[in-house]
Amino acid sequence: DIIMSANYQGRLCLVLLVFVQVVLGRHYDDHEGPVETETYDDSWMDEMMIEHRKGASQVVLNRRQNGANKDLQINIQDRIDGMNNLEDIKDYAKGNESLELFQWELFTNLLVEPIDLSDETVAWIINDKEALETLVTSGDVDNSKWKEALDILATIIRQDANAKRGWKLNLAVATALTFSSEVTSMAYGTPIDGIARYHNYVKWAENGELFDPFYIMSAWEMRYVVGSWATDDELVWARRNVLREYKNPSMIGSVTHKMVAYNLENADGISVHSKDYYYGKPPTLEWIHTIGGVCGSISKFGTGMAQAFGIPGFPVGQPGHCAFIWLQDGTHWYLDNDISGWAESSTHKGIMYTWKIKAPFFTMMLEAQQDLQNYRLSEKLRIIGASFVSDVDLKFGVLEEATTASPQNYDVWNDLHDAMSGKVNENLIESTLLPYLVENELSFGETKDVAWKKPVVVSEFQNYAYMITTDEGRWWAEQQEGAWVEIDLGNPCSIDEVKIHWWGTSHASEYDVLAKIGSEFVKVASRSDEDRQSDYYNPWGTLAGWEGATTALRFELKTGNIDPWYGKYYFGIRQVIVTGREKHVASVVSAERLVTTSEISGTELIVDGDLSARTHWDSWININFPGICMLYSVGFHWDGAVQGSQNLDCKVGGASQATFEGSFTEAETDCFARDLKITLQGASSYSINEVEANGKCFSTRDIFKMKLEDGFANPEASYSEYIIGEVSGIIDGFQCETCF
Repeated sequence: DIIMSANYQGRLCLVLLVFVQVVLGRHYDDHEGPVETETYDDSWMDEMMIEHRKGASQVVLNRRQNGANKDLQINIQDRIDGMNNLEDIKDYAKGNESLELFQWELFTNLLVEPIDLSDETVAWIINDKEALETLVTSGDVDNSKWKEALDILATIIRQDANAKRGWKLNLAVATALTFSSEVTSMAYGTPIDGIARYHNYVKWAENGELFDPFYIMSAWEMRYVVGSWATDDELVWARRNVLREYKNPSMIGSVTHKMVAYNLENADGISVHSKDYYYGKPPTLEWIHTIGGVCGSISKFGTGMAQAFGIPGFPVGQPGHCAFIWLQDGTHWYLDNDISGWAESSTHKGIMYTWKIKAPFFTMMLEAQQDLQNYRLSEKLRIIGASFVSDVDLKFGVLEEATTASPQNYDVWNDLHDAMSGKVNENLIESTLLPYLVENELSFGETKDVAWKKPVVVSEFQNYAYMITTDEGRWWAEQQEGAWVEIDLGNPCSIDEVKIHWWGTSHASEYDVLAKIGSEFVKVASRSDEDRQSDYYNPWGTLAGWEGATTALRFELKTGNIDPWYGKYYFGIRQVIVTGREKHVASVVSAERLVTTSEISGTELIVDGDLSARTHWDSWININFPGICMLYSVGFHWDGAVQGSQNLDCKVGGASQATFEGSFTEAETDCFARDLKITLQGASSYSINEVEANGKCFSTRDIFKMKLEDGFANPEASYSEYIIGEVSGIIDGFQCETCF
């Protein structure tokens, strides 16, 4: 049969769709989790019958495509089944043979669309490593229009043989993906020709009319250049008329604030809400510059000006407002014409997005694209783990490794969430996550500004208090006496130095510094201890550190100096830098934990907190902690004097991490432990009232969140905080029997 029966086709298609649903282009609804971009529609089978009546050749091609996908699936599955460890899978994912994973993904996305596999250009795209990897790792397309994208890319390559490599390949792929759906001119409401757009950008690039960052951008970044809603003629006008001082990649988007007047009415008093505001003319970039506009016009003009020079940009919606984002310096997204911030910004209608519609997801994808090889590796590992590995332990290992390769790969966190529902070996989870905890703890204890972005409470002008622990502005006080500032450091910190950046001449002539050590504030320094640069404008003052674990600082400002500008501020602080090292707040982590021993009964008494409850032992004790713990010390409450000697073995994932031997009442350990095994030696029996282990414990979810946060270049930026919060929600939702 040239045509398979409808029932057989339906069964085959449904099986493949269920099996490979993880690799389809997905958007994630903000409220309902992952959803497909469109529901499965089996009407394609009827269309195949219609195609057959038109001519059998296209049906044969479609069948060959489905057969190619099935063969790839079988080949990949056989290959993966022959690998019984994570290292083999990683080696495969890094090698050339792994291209078949992206071929399979593309065929999956094209499953219901006929393509001509005998076409030389299409065959080249599918079999060329750089071309195919660029195509499938440069973001989603609307409505799964991969067939349209492939057709456009093939057309461009047929017209321009140089589009097979370098920035031209990136531009060709960007054009293909973006114009897979219609891109419409903002001014005229008519479709823009994507192929012509590609050729024009090539011409402009070769003529040196674009900024330097354009030539090294990824295809994903270029999508937000070629997708401009301005016509090509408008982009030419933009380059000819830009203000000279803004003609650079650092400032180009913001030129809109100088070239477009914010006008609610035009010169004749016609409201911006009227269709006659632009006098019946198309609102081109030139006409917007001439007449003005409000937020939408300002943002779309800024976007178009950036795109004219090869800098990505796009408008974003905010509550009751239109802002825009552009790639400042070609390195980072800048939110311009902003009133509501990143968390309230969403992709404007008509702009393609990957993962979710919220604008911070563009910052996530940008970081992934800026480490493109690892993002591609992460995608390959994700496809393997989610679709070709059934063993729960290996699936966990592969997907966890995918989050390591690219923590910014949002898809892989969703697939890891699904994998964690299996009964993953607990020792495997522990041993896999331990290195991240160790690395995090090493950086946690490094010397740094321990006050950075910590909470601040002040005597007045609380809205400006946060600036004291950042470098974003200044705080003032009008009180001549009695003003104060209190910084909550959170964790106990050893303090090496405190630096105060005073504002203007409003520095304190007299003040005290109090440190919270334990539960009390104690005086540790005053003005006489400060080494100040001068008493002139904006001086820095330095105070030496002190002994004692400090959890908060309080500055009591007693005598100030009035400012010369406003004549009312006696104190002003730009920033306080507190250099030191943090340490976690320790607690008793052994209390009422699971204990196994060489004895049959009484095991719970040794960690029940009752120092009078005596227990007798003759060999060993094992205490299981609530997570992987940083153990600072282990205390023994003996019934009388120390009896014999003790060997303490800190274990994670069943493996020893550190051992300590001696005769202890208090052992300083500083080791990581999920279990603590205590071997009792040198006496015939042992009488112990209590064992008390002190430290800080971390759960599976805690450590994954550490790993996530460490993966971002600037985790404290507002856009990163939004994304970290979103992915942390996925991590919190792990349904995992063996998570600690």
